[in-house]
Amino acid sequence: MVRPRLILSCEHARAALPEGLDLGLEAAALASHIAWDEGALELALDLARRTGAPLFEGEHSRLLVDLNRREEDPGVIPERAFGVPVPGNRGLSAQEREARLARYHRPYRARIVQAVELRDPCLHLSLHSFTPTLHGQVRTVQVGVLYDPARAEEQRWADRLREALRAAGLDARFNEPYLGTDEGLTTWLRERFPDPRYAGLELELHPAVDRALVARVCAAVLPSSPWSPP
Repeated sequence: MVRPRLILSCEHARAALPEGLDLGLEAAALASHIAWDEGALELALDLARRTGAPLFEGEHSRLLVDLNRREEDPGVIPERAFGVPVPGNRGLSAQEREARLARYHRPYRARIVQAVELRDPCLHLSLHSFTPTLHGQVRTVQVGVLYDPARAEEQRWADRLREALRAAGLDARFNEPYLGTDEGLTTWLRERFPDPRYAGLELELHPAVDRALVARVCAAVLPSSPWSPP
């Protein structure tokens, strides 16, 4: 069996907005989970260091444009985020929407597609974190391993990751707190690359989990990727 080449991505890495853009939100909201995935970039950088895999990072807040949603999705430029209104995203013209997608969304996805095309087969791990409480419900899972059970290669890697994480004492579960087949970058890429040519998994972390431990465990399971073409 050919060992896959690994790529990493972190779509919601930062809470930053382009200079001069005012979305009409208070600073506290812009620093909260509605704007980014706390701790996800720290985990991604650690994993990249340990595995040598190339890492693709979102440079701006998901409130500007959500890189984990396809451009046809109404929430790609959210008017509400986790129930919070985003005034600066309301009433955008078709030209304003197109400008955001062309400048921020499409180039990011194009780079990911190119990276997959250069690796055959490719294993893609997308790093995220989730809010511990949503709509009044407390989420107790520590690490969610999200994947498509219909794809054999994804099932194989999901099994290995969950087993290793559980052996380290972590509460790791399949497809929690979201389904791996829900809208996301990996779902979009599955439509373009067949199994086992492409295997795409998301790792969803509770913000309180020891990210260094998760990185160490995952790095021991994932393939190293010293080869990283431009």
